[in-house]
Amino acid sequence: MSESTLTPQAPLDLGRLETEAKLAATKYVANLLQRPDQLERVDQYRRRVARKKASVEAMLKTAVQSQLDGVRTGLNQLQSALHDVHEIKESLDQVDEIYKSLKPLQEKITTVREENKNFCQLATAMENLKHIFTVPESVSKTEDLISEGKLLLAHKHLTELETARDDLLFELHKQPQRSPTDDNTLKKYFAQVEKLSVTLGKQLWIILQRVLMSVRREPALIVSALRIIEREERLDQLSLTRKEQTGFMPPDRPKRWRDKCFSVIEEWISNRIEGNQMEDRSGNKMWLVRHLEVTRQIMLEDLKVAKSLLPPVFPPNYNIVNKFVWMYHKALSKHIQDMIGQQLEGNEFVTLLQWLNSYDSPELMKHPSLNIDTKDLGPLLDNNMVEELQNQYLRNMKSNIQEWTGNTLKTEQKDWFKEEGPDQDGEGFYVTSLPVIIFQMIEQNIQVATMLGESIVLRSLEQFVDVLSHFAEELKGVIDIYKDRHLQDRREPKFYLHYLIATANNLLTFGDYMKNLRKRYLKTEFDKEEDEDTNIRKDRFQVLNDRFTTIAMMVVGYVLDEVLIDLRSHEHCFNELMTKSWQQSPQAIEVIVATWHDYGTDFVHLKPKLEQTLYDQAKKCILKEYLKAILSRKLSFKQYEERKNAAEKLIREAEQLQLMFKKFKTTKQSEVTFACLPMMAECLKLKDTSMLSLEIAGIMKRFQDIRLEQMINLLLCRGDMSRSEARQMVLDTVGEEEATKARPNGIFTEIAAEMK
Repeated sequence: MSESTLTPQAPLDLGRLETEAKLAATKYVANLLQRPDQLERVDQYRRRVARKKASVEAMLKTAVQSQLDGVRTGLNQLQSALHDVHEIKESLDQVDEIYKSLKPLQEKITTVREENKNFCQLATAMENLKHIFTVPESVSKTEDLISEGKLLLAHKHLTELETARDDLLFELHKQPQRSPTDDNTLKKYFAQVEKLSVTLGKQLWIILQRVLMSVRREPALIVSALRIIEREERLDQLSLTRKEQTGFMPPDRPKRWRDKCFSVIEEWISNRIEGNQMEDRSGNKMWLVRHLEVTRQIMLEDLKVAKSLLPPVFPPNYNIVNKFVWMYHKALSKHIQDMIGQQLEGNEFVTLLQWLNSYDSPELMKHPSLNIDTKDLGPLLDNNMVEELQNQYLRNMKSNIQEWTGNTLKTEQKDWFKEEGPDQDGEGFYVTSLPVIIFQMIEQNIQVATMLGESIVLRSLEQFVDVLSHFAEELKGVIDIYKDRHLQDRREPKFYLHYLIATANNLLTFGDYMKNLRKRYLKTEFDKEEDEDTNIRKDRFQVLNDRFTTIAMMVVGYVLDEVLIDLRSHEHCFNELMTKSWQQSPQAIEVIVATWHDYGTDFVHLKPKLEQTLYDQAKKCILKEYLKAILSRKLSFKQYEERKNAAEKLIREAEQLQLMFKKFKTTKQSEVTFACLPMMAECLKLKDTSMLSLEIAGIMKRFQDIRLEQMINLLLCRGDMSRSEARQMVLDTVGEEEATKARPNGIFTEIAAEMK
């Protein structure tokens, strides 16, 4: 116990409390009368205190009175309770005396009790005597009724037999000293009754197994069967209630025929779904398509019948339509899982996924005559299983496309060595069948994926990008092999250049196709902000498009290499530039123009973007050859006339080159022009060195990537000044800081790197 309950409370110290009250009152009055003007309100303060005191006294009186009333009421109740306890004690004493007086009476009526028990057993036996003696006859009659299909009457006889048996067994159960022999004898005598129950049940299950057929032809059969089942359900309930009260349960109870009814229908549905698979993969590759379509038709027909005809014959509490739909859904789910477990192959994944998508659609569950809500049923397959099916489909699709592209590329590679050139499209561009074959395959797969859902389409596109990325690298490798083989013997293959042009066009077509796919399926808000070519946040489609374009430009470079090889291998072409031979003969420029004209008839079969690139690269290469020839000082002039003639020739050839490219291809202004050749020629042609500073300033301003050493070499070509003079002239013209500062990259930067 706690200390508070053991220690008595101290008595109230009234003197101390009175002293504390006076001190508190003194402080209160002192606080009220701190200023002289407050003395005028002393009477007001006195009245306020008096009212407050009266109020407190009234509250105390009320509280004390309430406590006194409560105590008085409690005392009265305790007095009443004490009186009641005395009365109850007296009554219990009287009851005890009465019980003591009844003990001899118990012994006197023992004989009466025994006679009563025997009489009850005799009454039960007499009541069931008719059934006991007629059991064989009743069993035979019931069997005949079952055979004749009179199931309700048969069930009535069966119930009478079971009741007689159960009553007798119950009487035995009540015996204080039960004999197992009596139980076994009685059960053996009524053994045929249990067999009758089983036989009747089999007839009911046969009817329910053909429930849809019976409900259309003989609905009365189903009604009779269900009436019997409901009777048995009530008997089951009575047996369970009696067991709770007495502990007795008849031998074959509870039968639970209602559960068995649903179990039979569910088993029939499972057999119906599995039974329509009449072939397998070995006999017909389209076995799954046929099987699923037959299943759909059967299920649609069965659900229509169930929805329209079963409710009138089944009790409302059976909720038969929803139960029937759920059983079909469950059986179908299990069957599909079994098929998946047997390992599907190839297009079977597509067939199954497409069928799953159509399950909750107007083709089946959402058919106008059904319109079944499948939300409460749950998914036909769980998400993990569907995900695995989709993944397997995508893996198969990717494998097939990889195999197809590989085979197509091998065929394409063989075509490059044919004795005839490539085909031309409607615009006259060289092409092969490679893009068409691959695009057709991809489009077919996209159409299939579209039927499986948008998410599958997007995932399929990712697979296409993976395959085509790998294909692009394979194609690049094959092109490199093709080029290397040609360089070993430039006479083979016969149409090498034509197939290079066709391949470049094909690669550009691949890139355009990736743009098209992206526009159709992956167009994003970023594309509205800026053009695709300048969009920094590039997706995989744009990256792959860039890769195809890059390889196409590489092939264009291989095409140009053919021209450059011819020009570089010619003894009177690039090798003669800015030499004595070049100065005396126009053969070099004539070879360049003639060679370009000869190849130009093939270049027109390049697509415009590629042809533009080819011409730009060609101009750059030819210009670099001229610039390297000038800056390497292959020709040294000793007389002004020689220098003048060479400069004028350089100007004429620059005009011829510019005209040559304009003649074969009119293009927009290119970064690479031949304008630098006439400007350099003017530096050579100028006789008065005092005017050179203007030419130097003009060149370095126009071509800001030109190096100091390159300008010095240009001046040294004149032959009339030393290196130190040339250097000083350049520095005096543009200033040492401007001449020696870092220069931007350009054609002169490339030349400087190549001439090291």
